[in-house]
Amino acid sequence: MKSKPTETRTNMASSKADLRELRDNSRATVGEIQAFLRELKGKSPQEMLGVVAQSGLFRSLVLSSTIVAGGILLFTAIPYFMGGEEKPAPVAEKPAPTEAPVETPQPAEPAAEPAPDPLSKLGVGEELSAPPNTNPLENKGDDFLKDLE
Repeated sequence: MKSKPTETRTNMASSKADLRELRDNSRATVGEIQAFLRELKGKSPQEMLGVVAQSGLFRSLVLSSTIVAGGILLFTAIPYFMGGEEKPAPVAEKPAPTEAPVETPQPAEPAAEPAPDPLSKLGVGEELSAPPNTNPLENKGDDFLKDLE
């Protein structure tokens, strides 16, 4: 005898199950809307606004806006006041020489050649001249997309 496995397999993408779930959810939504409309039926506009106001949407909006604004202020103020200014390191004063130091002649060092500027190879800082009678931004009829048609 063959026994059935205890686990049931479900398909990952089943349109039938999706449609069933959509139908059930839409019924629940329709039921909620009908209950809300029954609650509003036969009431004055002031009473209807009271029913809507009971949902707390406006209060939640104000509360969340206040929390976000407070968070922005808090997280801006903390680094501002905690950062402080960096103070320069104290400079040690040189003691006054008691005797005149004797200078020993230093051997002359050859002058080191400056390193070539790597940006000069790329042409950074060069000025290119353009003809004064032409506007480089003007359309000259060059259609670089004409070969793509």
